[in-house]
Amino acid sequence: MHKPVLGVLGGVGPLATAYFMELVIKKTPASCDQDNIPMIVFNDPQIPDRTAYILDGGNPNPLPEMTRVVLWLERAGADFIAIPCNTAHYFYEQIAESATVPVLNIMRETTARIVEMHGEHATIGLLATDGTLSSGVFQSYLSDAGLSVMAPSEKDQRGIVMPLIYDRVKRNLPYDPTALLDLARRMHENGCDAVIVGCTELSVVYQDLTHKPDYLIDSMDVLADRCVSYYLEHHR
Repeated sequence: MHKPVLGVLGGVGPLATAYFMELVIKKTPASCDQDNIPMIVFNDPQIPDRTAYILDGGNPNPLPEMTRVVLWLERAGADFIAIPCNTAHYFYEQIAESATVPVLNIMRETTARIVEMHGEHATIGLLATDGTLSSGVFQSYLSDAGLSVMAPSEKDQRGIVMPLIYDRVKRNLPYDPTALLDLARRMHENGCDAVIVGCTELSVVYQDLTHKPDYLIDSMDVLADRCVSYYLEHHR
């Protein structure tokens, strides 16, 4: 019996990787330890910051290290790979081309989930890093599916989104999860049919919410679902 092995390009960031592993395990239909998905995780926090490079190409390029990790995961026995970092998907095409096994795409999977839930003409709020927003990559997946995209105001991006990611989660400092919920609620009230948690550091915050409204869609949660479904589809 072949059990596909999931490879995880982790460390982008480290805590998000740990939460992602937990999500995959909790979502797997298992009656015992042996029913769970075999995982190889390379939690590599030395990968240069993705947003810093996207905003200023003079900063260290994370692509060579991410490619090295993908190839290491393949050699170690991974049959498919997930990257629990939205901003890293700026480099998705190059990463996928370097791999000989499938690399799941968090943005593509999240877009498909949104269309399934809200149709092809919905307005979607996107909570993400400056790098993800400025690159336009996530927006292109959404727009290509017929969805309209709304980003937070500059004040909310500078005052809530980026501080939660870089000043709190990435520094392993306490944070207030209601800040994320309040911002998503305001975007929903201002016309967004759904709001995407489009940064896996924000996914860490999302996991701590006591109330998760239906309009708030966590991209890392979607990716974990896809890892489980891929495993079940190819488990024989």
